[in-house]
Order: sequence, then C-alpha cells, then structure tokens
Amino acid sequence: MIDLLSAAVLIFVVFVGSKTIRAFRQSKQAVVESASLISVIVTALTSRVKASESLVTNVRNEFQEVCSRSAEIEGEQANLRKAYHQVLEHLQEILTNDKKIILELEQLKTRVISVQKAAGTRNVPGGRQTTRLAVPTNDIMAILTPTERHTLEILSREGPKVAPELGRRMRKSREHMARLMKKLYMEGYVDRESNHAPFRYKLGERIQSVLAPSQNGATEEASEKI
Repeated sequence: MIDLLSAAVLIFVVFVGSKTIRAFRQSKQAVVESASLISVIVTALTSRVKASESLVTNVRNEFQEVCSRSAEIEGEQANLRKAYHQVLEHLQEILTNDKKIILELEQLKTRVISVQKAAGTRNVPGGRQTTRLAVPTNDIMAILTPTERHTLEILSREGPKVAPELGRRMRKSREHMARLMKKLYMEGYVDRESNHAPFRYKLGERIQSVLAPSQNGATEEASEKI
C-alpha cells in the first residue's frame, strides 16, 4: 500500500516537474523572442531617432541661415531707405536750385529788356535785332582789344573783306578770326553781307564816323611830313 502511494507521489512529482520544466522552457523562449523583438524595435527607433536628429539639425541650420539672410535683407532695406531719402533730399536741393536759377534768369531777362529799351535796338538782315552800341562815342574804340581795333582799321581803309582774308592779314587762325568777326558783328561794330558765302564784313555806320576823323588826321599828318 505504501509502495503504491510512493509510486503515485513520484509520478505526480515527475508530471508536475515536467510541466514546470516545459513552462520554464516556454517562458525562456518567450523571453528570448521578446528580447529579440525589443532589439528590433530599439534598432528601428534608434535609426528613426538618428534620422529625426539629422532632420532637426538641418532644419535648425536652415532656420539660422534664414535668420541671417533676413538680418542681411533688413540691413539692405535700411541702406536702401537711407539712400532713397538721400536721393530725395538731393533732388529737392536740385529743384530748389533750379527754381532759384529760373528766378535769377527772369530777373536778368527783365534787366536785359530794360537795357535794350534804354539803349535802343536796330534791325539787321534776316530779321535779327542787335543792341545798339550804348558806349559813348569816344570810348567805342577804347574798349576793344588791339586785334579788334586793327581789324576795324583794315576794314575802314580797304573796305569789306571776308574773315579768312582778315585772318591771314592778322596772322590768326580761321576759327579765331571767325569768332572775332562774329563778336564784332553781334556787338554792332561791323555789318555782314550775307548774300553770298563766305560772308563779307564791313564797318558799321557809327564806327565809320568814329574812324574817319582819326584817319583824316593821320592823312594830314602824313601830308605835312611830305
């Protein structure tokens, strides 16, 4: 009876032990599988974290570049605004100066008209008007240069001549003589025959009356010496 009980207990112990061992083995396998699964999850998460960190770094760098570029743009805009204001101020100054010049020109025009009215004007061929010589008769020749006086004396003695011929006589260039004759013409010392080219210049009537006495005196002195 005792042997049967012992045998039964032994069989039970063996059965329970085998179940326990099997359960332990299953638990161990589950732990191993769980550990393997956790390793896979950790590896995936690690890779994802690295990718996220790289993305965050790139975004941070791009943001810093954007901030830096924004600061540069703001600086450029500030410089542009400053330059814009400077240009406006400069244009305002130019406008103010132009207004002053216009006012001065208007005043000068008024004075010139007043002088023309006081001195009188005369018409010349081609519809042009020049101011009469407002200088006293005795001072007409005094205000001229030696070259201008010599030119008028040649015209007085020899009659009308063209500018190139006068230039050769005076040893002056064509351009210089052309400017000189134009000046004398505009000031009323000479008249211009414009019916053919090149223009022929002759003394103005008033200059003839001034030079005639001096030439007559020179002729008389020469006769007395003879």
